[in-house]
Amino acid sequence: MFQEDVETLRGAYEAFNEGGVDAIVERLAPEFQVRDRESSPDRGETRYGKEGIKQLFDSYMEAFDALRLEPEEFIPAGDQIVVSLYQLIRGKGSGARVVGRIAHVWTMRDGAPSQLRIFADKDRALETLRAEGQLPGQAGST
Repeated sequence: MFQEDVETLRGAYEAFNEGGVDAIVERLAPEFQVRDRESSPDRGETRYGKEGIKQLFDSYMEAFDALRLEPEEFIPAGDQIVVSLYQLIRGKGSGARVVGRIAHVWTMRDGAPSQLRIFADKDRALETLRAEGQLPGQAGST
């Protein structure tokens, strides 16, 4: 199941990089929800449904001309998948290129992404999952 979910997510990232958020919304579960980083201007607000993810990425594109997400690593984390990403951004107006790493934590339901949580990096994502008891052998797990 993990490998099938990884292939689904790889396909979603490829579609996103080719066609933006509109290219992936039909791949999402109907009950989809997305939560941005705590450091984001909306302070980690959760958005719901296909319109929620469109709103989030539209807000990003107010500042950027281009956004590309390149997955580097897929890590099983209980019933979730942590994706370490290389992020390439081009600033609107300035044309400045910014590169860095972020992490996505996906929850899959019946082969479709049902939840996305965005973190500043892989370590923060894994720390959060450990604190929540989502990683085997960590605090809060059984």
